[in-house]
Amino acid sequence: MLQGAHILVVDDERSTRLSLSEIFSLRGALTATAADGQEALDLIAHQAFDLIVLDIKMPGISGLQVLETVQAIAPTTIVVLLTAHATVDSAIRALRQGAFDYLLKPAQPRTIIEVVERGLAKRQEYLRRQSLVGLMEQTVEAFRHGTALAAPSSPPALTTTSGPALVQAGDLVVDLQRREARLADQLLELTPTEFETLLYLVQHAERVVSCRDLVKAVHGYDTNEHAARPIMRVHIHRLRQKIEIDATAPMRLLTIRSAGYMVTATPRRQ
Repeated sequence: MLQGAHILVVDDERSTRLSLSEIFSLRGALTATAADGQEALDLIAHQAFDLIVLDIKMPGISGLQVLETVQAIAPTTIVVLLTAHATVDSAIRALRQGAFDYLLKPAQPRTIIEVVERGLAKRQEYLRRQSLVGLMEQTVEAFRHGTALAAPSSPPALTTTSGPALVQAGDLVVDLQRREARLADQLLELTPTEFETLLYLVQHAERVVSCRDLVKAVHGYDTNEHAARPIMRVHIHRLRQKIEIDATAPMRLLTIRSAGYMVTATPRRQ
């Protein structure tokens, strides 16, 4: 269940951060850590996380303040709280405000994994329901206007065997049947999310793709552009690490200010 999940561990105790990060990494999760609330907020502003394990009591910005920000900018992110006996009441209040669960320090690894797995499962179920709600809304709208139902938000190539088996933008080639991507004949090692992000961008090469459209295509649910930007930013960053000579000066996967992203067939400087 943890394989491929993006998890952030926030705790001012270094030993706790390292032990939790190791527990999750050994089970295939992609982990990041933050030593305080401000560092956590900086990471959350630039990366998308599936789940955050968050200490309640920290110097400076508290865990409850971080929770409030997460709910505002990344409402699909699951938050599991870490608390000592003295702050259990705070944890219970946080549950009423949207936190998923809490763990008492020190928690056993088995307990930690069980809670995190349940949290990730809840998130997947929520995203699935959001996708179904979106499809139902499309159906109602189609009947209202007397038109045929639009195709699901995921790229058609991912859900049907018809159409080209390869899509290409210059020397970037994506093989839909093998679910592989190559750059100048070199195989790229991509996560499933990175693959689907690259596929959608290559399918729409030389066209600007909004973050909202990318979230809809890759994650299967709709949201507004403001909420979609931090979700996609982390995937774009990781893709650039793999397809750009210099990820800080991209020439293939370009940022179009206030509009989204674009893959170009011919690399060029912005």
